[in-house]
Amino acid sequence: MDRLTVWEKVTAEFDGRPVSGSYAVDGEMVKVITLNGQKATQVGVFNTTCLARYLLRELAVEGKA
Repeated sequence: MDRLTVWEKVTAEFDGRPVSGSYAVDGEMVKVITLNGQKATQVGVFNTTCLARYLLRELAVEGKA
């Protein structure tokens, strides 16, 4: 049976401006997507929302958020 992926909105501040995207938890991975890019990392012991914000900021640094 296929699993349904639930995407949540996530926002962060980068360089004095808000950036936004969506994130989902898929197994042991947190995935973040924006209109211009995506990133993922393992959950480990970290809060998934905090990880999503961190990934979103990384996308912003790359000009993808």
